[in-house]
Amino acid sequence: MTCPRIETDGMRYIDGEMSPQDRAEYERHLKSCDECRRSLEGFSELQSLTGRIKMKDPTDEFWEVYWKSLYRRIERRIAWMIMLVGAVMLIVYQLYHAASNFGRITFEKVAIVLFAAGAVLLLISVIRERVHHYKVDRYKDIER
Repeated sequence: MTCPRIETDGMRYIDGEMSPQDRAEYERHLKSCDECRRSLEGFSELQSLTGRIKMKDPTDEFWEVYWKSLYRRIERRIAWMIMLVGAVMLIVYQLYHAASNFGRITFEKVAIVLFAAGAVLLLISVIRERVHHYKVDRYKDIER
């Protein structure tokens, strides 16, 4: 036979959520009900175990290993490459479309040409900066 009081009063008793009168009455019940007493002992043990569990913040070493992980590097590079290929495809398509229907100069065509010119100039600037930095980097042979 299952005593219904363990489900309604057991955790309230352990957590100290009972009034003094309810607590005294439940303690009298515990003297006569073996099932509630066994369940309460199990709940008390569980509460003491879970009370000792502490969540630790990740250490600096953990984050260093994480950020250097191969998965992260590959994932980010692939994502950037996919986005770059998509953007280049859109630009090339729009330039082709604008050049094939060049007839009249429109705002859209001027915007596309300016965007493409800016993207090309930015790409050249980044490549030039990377090459220069690689040439003068004193620490390029040091593993980081």
